[in-house]
Amino acid sequence: MVLLSKITEDAIVENLRKRYMDDYIFTYIGPVLISVNPFKQMAYFTDREVELYQGAAQYENPPHIYALADNMYRNMVIDGENQCVIISGESGAGKTVGAKFIMSYISKVSGGGPKVQQVKDIILKSNPLLEAFGNAKTVRNNNSSRFVCTALRGMEAAWG
Repeated sequence: MVLLSKITEDAIVENLRKRYMDDYIFTYIGPVLISVNPFKQMAYFTDREVELYQGAAQYENPPHIYALADNMYRNMVIDGENQCVIISGESGAGKTVGAKFIMSYISKVSGGGPKVQQVKDIILKSNPLLEAFGNAKTVRNNNSSRFVCTALRGMEAAWG
């Protein structure tokens, strides 16, 4: 996106449209990741992608939510920094699904052990509880989530 000759709203939208038509649903604008909901199942979230993005530099591979998740995970574990991801978009944009992919990625790369597994289970099972407190019916979505972030703070204790 930063390589566009003109940075206008029309140019950005056109670039996103072209990428979307070619099944590139992720795009970077500097450190920000834009994700466009493909409204279909795609092979972007397999074990192959986990291996590709685990430990890689953010711009080493094509834009992906796993690159963002890996960077966040490494900052949390290696540097001991608390992490937060802001996921924004309109109803039906895929915010909840994106949050689930981030949690799933961290769960896959975080290793094992009973204490780590317990924290992973709690995080992955937290979604229905959060939905019970925060969903609403909107014009576009009968089950619209009103949360987009799950705290990962408790996980750092499990990794020591």
